[in-house]
This record gives sequence, structure tokens and C-alpha cells, in this order.
Amino acid sequence: MDEKKKILIVDDDESLAKVISEFLEVFGYNALFAIDGESALDTMTRAPVDAVVSDIHMPGMDGFQLMMEVKNRWPGTPVILITGVSAKEAEKVAFSKGADAFIAKPFHLKELKKILDNMLGKQTTNQQSRD
Repeated sequence: MDEKKKILIVDDDESLAKVISEFLEVFGYNALFAIDGESALDTMTRAPVDAVVSDIHMPGMDGFQLMMEVKNRWPGTPVILITGVSAKEAEKVAFSKGADAFIAKPFHLKELKKILDNMLGKQTTNQQSRD
């Protein structure tokens, strides 16, 4: 049996982070969550993750800073940034700084799942292998 892919959800809206985590768990991911950038880095130091999904606008360390730190310390770890504030501008900045994907809020959880499945090569009953 394949080992579950571990996804770290980072959002200062704890209820949203929990909803995303629970949704991903239903589809076979091992989802963790942190409510800020520092907590996220602490989590990743203790246990590596397969991908990070982070809000951009958070108090303290924002999602851009977190992404840069993740890319520096764990270069192979994909980072998906999400935001509902100034989404078009944030998307440009996110990709210029090295984000692997960007999703504007509000978003459908299935959109996030599809991006993660594609990024991590995860096969599901609703997805066929593509080149």
C-alpha cells in the first residue's frame, strides 16, 4: 500500500485550515495544519512534508516569507499559495518568487485536490494517468 502523502496547510484562519485538512484526509492525504509561518517551519523540522499549502496574508511571517524559507531549507517541496486579497497582483508575485501553484479565494476544495494530485503524482479513482 502506498504511503499517504503528507500535506501541511498553513492559514491563520484555523477553521479554514481544519476544513481543508479534513477534506484532504477523505481523499487519502495525511493533512497537518499550522496557524502561522513559524509553527509551519517547526512542524516541517520535526517531520518532512510532501507539499505546503499556505495563505499569503498572515500575521508575523507571511506566506511569501514562508515559501522562501521552505524553498531554501527543503528545495524539493512544492508550495501552493492561496489568498483572497489582491489576487491578481499576488499571483504575479507568487510565481515570480517561485510558487509551484496559486489559488485565489474563494476556491473549490476539489481544485486544490486536483493540483495536489497532479503535483504529487497521486492516482485516484476519478483521475487517470496522463503524460
